[in-house]
Formats: sequence, C-alpha cells, structure tokens
Amino acid sequence: MAISFEEYKKEYMDDIHVNAQIEGSLPEEYFLSNTIEKLVSMGYLVDPRIIPMQKKCRNNKIMAFDGYCFDESDKSVVLFYSDYKDETGINLTNSDIDTIKKRMLNFLQEAYDGTLDNYFDITDELLTVGRDIGRRLKIDYVDLENDNSIDKIKLFIVTNKTLSERVTSLGTDDDLFLGKKVDLQVWGLQRFYDLYQSGREREPIIIETKKYGIEGIPCIKAEMTGNLDYDAYLAIVPGKFLNDIYYDHGSSLLEGNVRAFLSNRGKINKGIRETIKNEPTKFFAYNNGIACTAANIAFSTDNRMITSIEDLQIINGGQTTASLTSAARKDKMSLDNIFVPMKLTVVKNEDYDMMIQNISKYANSQNKVKDSDLFSNHPFHRLFETLSKKIQAPVYGNNVNNTFWYYERSRGKYEQEQFKLERKSEKDAFYRKYPKNQVIKKEELSKYFTAAELLRPDMVSKGSEKCMSFFAEYIDNKYQSNDTYFNDEFFKQCICDTILYRTTDRIVNKAYWYNVGGYKLNIVPYTISKLISSLPEGYCLNYDLIWKKQELYPSLVAEIEKIAKQTNEFIQQSNGVIVTEYCKKEDTWKKYKEIKINFSKQFYDDLMSKELQETKLKASQKDEKMKKDVDIEVEIINLGAPYWRRLIDEGTKRGILSSTEIDLLKLPASLDTSNPKVPSQKQAQWIWKIREKLENAGVLI
Repeated sequence: MAISFEEYKKEYMDDIHVNAQIEGSLPEEYFLSNTIEKLVSMGYLVDPRIIPMQKKCRNNKIMAFDGYCFDESDKSVVLFYSDYKDETGINLTNSDIDTIKKRMLNFLQEAYDGTLDNYFDITDELLTVGRDIGRRLKIDYVDLENDNSIDKIKLFIVTNKTLSERVTSLGTDDDLFLGKKVDLQVWGLQRFYDLYQSGREREPIIIETKKYGIEGIPCIKAEMTGNLDYDAYLAIVPGKFLNDIYYDHGSSLLEGNVRAFLSNRGKINKGIRETIKNEPTKFFAYNNGIACTAANIAFSTDNRMITSIEDLQIINGGQTTASLTSAARKDKMSLDNIFVPMKLTVVKNEDYDMMIQNISKYANSQNKVKDSDLFSNHPFHRLFETLSKKIQAPVYGNNVNNTFWYYERSRGKYEQEQFKLERKSEKDAFYRKYPKNQVIKKEELSKYFTAAELLRPDMVSKGSEKCMSFFAEYIDNKYQSNDTYFNDEFFKQCICDTILYRTTDRIVNKAYWYNVGGYKLNIVPYTISKLISSLPEGYCLNYDLIWKKQELYPSLVAEIEKIAKQTNEFIQQSNGVIVTEYCKKEDTWKKYKEIKINFSKQFYDDLMSKELQETKLKASQKDEKMKKDVDIEVEIINLGAPYWRRLIDEGTKRGILSSTEIDLLKLPASLDTSNPKVPSQKQAQWIWKIREKLENAGVLI
C-alpha cells in the first residue's frame, strides 16, 4: 500500500531536520542541497553551484537566487531559487512565483546591461560569473569552433510550500526575456511525491503534433513476429517540427547518455549546417536520421499518422536535432524543405528506464562513443550492487544490528524498494538494514573514488558528468584487463573512501572559517587528494580501522581540519580567475601537490603498511578469480546448447565470428547431443569472451 502525500510530506520534513542536524547545517540549507541533488539526478540540472545572493539593484528592485549552472547541451543558463519555510500549511501563490521569477530575471538584466559592478565587490566571484553571462547573452552568431552563446533561460523554484489552487499556469510558450525563451519550473513536495508514486526516474514529456502546426507524423509500423516488449515504427519528421520541440524542451528530450555526449563534444555539425544552407532538399538523402524511444503514442483516425508522443527520448541523432535548431534560430535558415528519417521504438517493457538505456547503448554502438560514455549500462554497476547486498558493515557506535551500504545504481531505486513494503514494521526493518546515511549513488561513488584513489581533484571539480566519464574510463579499462579486481576488499575500500569524503565535507561545512556559498565542492576533493598524495612512501591510511569503526579516527580528523583550511586559502589565490574554474585545471592540482605538508606524530603512528593493504587486495582478487572461473563454467551449461547454436547462427550471419571462434562455440552447442564436448576451464573463459564480444556488437539472444 503506497503512502499518502501527507505521510510522504511528514517523512520528508523529518528527514530534512535529522540530516541537517547530522551535517551541522540549517534545515533550509539542507533542503536546498538535497532538492538540487534530486534535480541533478533526474538530469534537470548539470553541475549546479549553490551560492545564495540577494541584493538591491536599479529602481529599488531586488535581484536574488540561490545558485546557477549552465546546460551546454541546449545552451541555456539556469538560475534556481529556494522558497523554504520550516512549517507546514503555507501556500505558494501566483503572485509569489511572479515575484521570485522577476528577482532572478533582474540579475540577468543587470548582467546583460553590464551594471553588476555597481552592486558587487570586485572580489566577488558572482561579479565575474555575471559578466560572463552578460557577454554570452549578447552572442547572436554561430562560431562553429567555440559557440558559447546562451540560447535559453531556465528558472527553477524549489519549495516545501503547497502550490495554491489558483496556480494554473507558469507562463506561456512565448515567454521571452532579452530575446531568449524563458522556461520556468516549480518543484514542490507534491510534484516530487507524484514522481515517487509513478515509479519513474523522471517526468515524461507529452508532445502533441497539432501544437506544432502539423496534423501528424506519417509512419509505417514494422510487423515483426514473436512476443516483443516493444513496437517499432519508421517515420519521416519535418525538420521544423524537430526544431520546435527541441527549442521548447531542450535537453529533456535527450536520453542521459546522449545529453552527456553532446555536452562534452559540442553540438554544431558543420556538414549538417552546410546541407541545410545549400542543399536542403538533399538533407533526407544525406542524413542518417534519428533514433527515438517513447512510452506511448496516439494515432490519427486512419492510423497512418502519429499525433501524440509520450516521453519522447532521442537516443541517437542528438547532434542532428541540435544543429537544426541552431541553423533556424542563429542563422535564420528556413527548414521548410528539411525532412529527417526517424526510427521510433515504443517500449512496453516494465523496466522502462533500463530498457531505454540499453537501446541507447546499442543504438550508439556504431558511432565513436566509448563504453565510458555509456557507463550507466556497465556491468560494474551490477557487480557493485551485488557486493553491497552481500557485505555487511561492522556493528558500530550505538547500533545493535548489522547494516549494509545500499548502492543505488539507478535513480530512485532506494525509494522504490520501499513501495513493496506495506506495513510500517517492514519499512522500519528496511531502514535498519539500509540506513539512509548509507546510500551511495553511482555519481557520488565516481567523485569519492576519483578524489581518494585516482588523486584527481581537478576532475572532481569539473562536475559530475566529466568526473563520471573519467572514472568510467578507468573502471572500464580495469574491468577489461582484470575484472576480479572488483571484489570484497575493493568494495570495502570504496566504503572507506565514502566515509572519508562525507566526513571531510561535514568538517568543512562546520569550520569557523567556512561561509555558506563557499567553495566546498572544490575544497573537499583537493583536501583528500592532498592528504593522500602527501603520505610517506610505503604507507596508507588505516583503512582497517576506518572500516571497523565506520568512521574516521581522531588523528586523521585533525589533519583534515588543518589541510582543509590551507586548501581554502590556496584555491582562492587564483589571480583573478573564477575559483571554480581555477580548480578545474590540472596545473592547479600539480601546483598544490608540490606544497609540503607536516603531519603530527600520532597521525604517522596510525598509518598502516601499504604492502599489507595490497596483499589483502591481491588475495581477494585470487579468491574472486577462482569463484568466477567456476561460475562461468556453470553459466555456460545453464544457458543451454540451443542458446549457443543460435549465437553461432547470428554471429555467422553478421560476419563477426572467425573460424576459431565458431569452433569454440560448437563445444557448448554440442552439450545436448549424443557426443557432448564439455569445454575446459581455459576454453570456457574464451567462450565467455566471445559471447561478450557478440553482445557488444548488438547480438542479443
């Protein structure tokens, strides 16, 4: 039985107070950081910077917001504002929303006019940020090599208030400010609750074709045999339609992997632009088209045209779509004669979000997209999740029960697992087993590991997407060369890194020298990497003690307090460069790494031998390899001979298999014959690698 909204709201507010107390922050501070984190996990915000600001400007107007970020995939600037009251029963009215909206836009107006110098101290980083935003808002041309213009303004209001029943609209599709489209979103507890109830990772977008001036999209359904968990359609989409929906919905239309790919590599394709300009009627012939997914579609009365699409996601062809919008909006090119081929997959699978990610993985396999770009589908996550459910944390503090660290490899899974629990006693037991403070998201793991193990605080400072990509490349290379590296001891090491990072974060947050809106996101990883890189050769932190106590020991805490203050002072000596940008440079990290650190005698005494730690890791790898070899042999037999015969047929048809590989696959394919040939341990390993090769090439049996 699902919980009611009132129960959800009470539980949410209780969590705010408990976690704020744990972190040593105010409830409104924790509410903001927690809510922004949720929006980041859903893909609405990219690497936001929380920095509360409220100042008077011209004509006694107020400019205010609580943070900002940029979304490079749809070239937007994002401001967000928190409206929190530590009580219940308060409404957020249309008038309130309009006031907050104007306060955020007032800042952009002053930035555009170049008058922020009148209100900010010259040392204030927001002055530098505002100048940059003002410059980018004025760019109205396309520089293919370095287009850093701003095409759209996104405003987010997060609140724990109840939206008044009179709030019926948040503006129109024609809202413009400084010639840019304004997208305003209000996220309150009711909206989060509705999403929670839906069981989905994010809100679906519903696109009605009539709204965009067309009756429908002509399509043909692919008639395929078998009990499939999807329907497939081929269609021809007007270029103007793609431009219009992308202009309205931006990066929300892009599946997460595609959005990250587009953000990292720029999006304006010169070839596409030239075709639109010089040979628009050839666009259909020259372009490979787009591949999309949807949760549901509606048809015209004659079933020949798609008239409505629910949760449209572009999984291949994001660059084509973005380039069409750029050509229309920036170059003022006509898209009247542009038509784009589209393959549309309507997913009926119950595990909708995972199915979308898998389709995205294989749809992009023909492009130059590395596995690290599609890391959300990597088997490492499943393995780490398995370890998290197997390895108990030691009993620590006042606890009387063993607990587990919960690895959330897909968004919202921790909350969704509670949906299955009807009685309060079951929920209480779940929380005892998996406490809320022992939940780790995959984006968090990449940050913790990159700072503590890879010693690259500059990569952590670049934000979650770039940090995840860097972490993913390391993990993928390690997985390909030695997947037994990921074992029980590796998991424990990662938990120690998690405790180290989170404790350092709390230490910085509570420090007398730290102010809200400071550079904590940079101070924490730089402090950790500096500490570990400065250890004497042959020694490491006492991870055994951290794991056993599930907390940092006193001498380590004392050193973190000292180094964190030094780190804060160092990064602010940026010679006029925005501090957050300064911290993203590898040269900054190299420079800081050279500074000598003097540790206390007690800290030295508490260190452990690195050789001992590595011996434990190697022993765990050996155990894992023996177990894995046995598991592979059993799995090969369990898959059955018919499976292996189908694999041979598909691999041969596509020309992927060599004669040697075919001969190896014939061994398990013979297991149900009168003359079965059981593969040896070494042969089993090769057979499994061949299977993985075929799967990566898109052969799914």
